[in-house]
Amino acid sequence: MGLVVDTAAVPPEERFALWTEVSSQVFQRLVVHQTLDRPFSARLMRYRLGPLSVDHMISDATTVERRAAMIRGGDPEWIEVMLQMRGQCAVSQADRASVVAPGQFCSWDSSRPYTIQTKGPYEVLMVHCPALLLRPHVDRLRRRTAQCVDGGAGVGALVSQYLVGLLRGLDDDAIGETSRSHLAEGLLDLVRALYFSAEPAATPQARGSDVLRAQIRAYIDAHLADPGLCPDAIARAHFISRSYLDRLFEAEDSSVQETIRAKRLDRSRRDLIDRTLMSESVFEIASRWGFRSASHFSRSFRAAYGQSPSDFRRSVLG
Repeated sequence: MGLVVDTAAVPPEERFALWTEVSSQVFQRLVVHQTLDRPFSARLMRYRLGPLSVDHMISDATTVERRAAMIRGGDPEWIEVMLQMRGQCAVSQADRASVVAPGQFCSWDSSRPYTIQTKGPYEVLMVHCPALLLRPHVDRLRRRTAQCVDGGAGVGALVSQYLVGLLRGLDDDAIGETSRSHLAEGLLDLVRALYFSAEPAATPQARGSDVLRAQIRAYIDAHLADPGLCPDAIARAHFISRSYLDRLFEAEDSSVQETIRAKRLDRSRRDLIDRTLMSESVFEIASRWGFRSASHFSRSFRAAYGQSPSDFRRSVLG
């Protein structure tokens, strides 16, 4: 898409009104306040990346509010992840608040009220992620909104480099449509990794169990295409009892069976929106990831993503 709005295109007295109107159209319904008494300046570039949107925004100071009544009036159900490039933003949501400095990430959930305040000019990169595409980990991300994540070390540094390089390629129009859908999947994985890496470190007593859980997750990933993959088969492969396997995952967000199903659905979802696989039927894709029944796959997909697989494919690929 490229340029969405540049307030320099209108007279100074009309610039802030233009910005508030466009903000509620391209983001979601918002209240925007100007905080400096001078002609306003802002510029927004937006790029489509498969089911995601990537924004490059430069703006004068504002206060932005997303209120409960606005959410009831319409909600895109986005998790929005921001990389601060210049200036600072104060982000608050639920009982959390952070001042985001250059090089840090922060996020917010469009389905809950939030406030973003700035005192001076700032520049950010933002990724708008449909919440359904972050399942089964979306609840984990929602618990971390309005909290800073370091973008200068570890996973954060990798995600920062990816985003900046991605923006450069989008600015230059050097990324084709087919490549964009694959890059979107990579970016979703990086968002998940960013917030997993920010989880509190495990205690020494828990490390032995953590290693086994990591091995089991890797085993699940490697055997998703096997229709016989199930908790009993996993327990036998790791020489543990089924009851011990269940106890290992008691504190997790999902049981072993739920993890298998969620991963299979996620892999199927990725292939459904891969333009290079458009000649394959929905069930050909589902069966490649271990689903034995078309009706079972359709019911499971609808329960997870709110749409049938065919409708989802059409909505994304047109």
